[in-house]
Amino acid sequence: METIITEQMDGVAVITLNRPHVHNALNMQMIEELRDKLGVFRNDPTVRVVVFTGAGDSFVSGGDLEQFGAARDRDSALPLLAKAAELIMDIDSFPKPTIAMINGTAVGGGAELAIACHFRFASETARIGFVQIALHITTGWGGGSLLLNKLGESQALTMLLSGERFKAKEAEQLGFLNGVSPSERLRDDVLSFARKLAAQPEEGIRSYLRLLAWKRSREEMTDRIRREIEQCAGLWGSERHVAAISRFLHKR
Repeated sequence: METIITEQMDGVAVITLNRPHVHNALNMQMIEELRDKLGVFRNDPTVRVVVFTGAGDSFVSGGDLEQFGAARDRDSALPLLAKAAELIMDIDSFPKPTIAMINGTAVGGGAELAIACHFRFASETARIGFVQIALHITTGWGGGSLLLNKLGESQALTMLLSGERFKAKEAEQLGFLNGVSPSERLRDDVLSFARKLAAQPEEGIRSYLRLLAWKRSREEMTDRIRREIEQCAGLWGSERHVAAISRFLHKR
């Protein structure tokens, strides 16, 4: 891996996008390396949570201008956008919790990558913006659709239509961020949250993310509830479940 750095601790895998000389702009090599690493982590039972962050003082500045900027028409842009969108969809549908640790600027495609994660935390100095409209284009990796799904419509449109670079606290008020930390505490705060998630039973994590997948697939509520009941029943009476109940009763 030449464009990313990975580390693992306590069930948490941290992926650092490592092209600081271009503010961690995504090129095709980085996209392929990220997708390959996610494929590894997807099947690694020691990885419970995946965190994304950037090297240096940026999270992700968008698509690499040498590649994306070189496209001059629809036919040359489409395959580049489609490849980036595949990465965004990999993150959005990942069967384990994903966290964007936004350590600095996250604009354009960087904001799209962030919204693909289940959770987003930022440093106080971070700036977040869907700036595409000012470039006379729109979000092209799927991030606009995800933003409209995950935020209220007016909040999402505020970010999309204004093209503004929002301060972290402003992005938190819009519902884009789950939390904001001083720069020197961001990593510790995010890893503390990630470890709490990673400490939960793996089957429970996967089961709740299935509920999310069923919701996104627009299944009828009655079908989703039926499947939720069946899923719980399938876990009921396992050795770990019985042991947990026994511990609870013993404490009481």
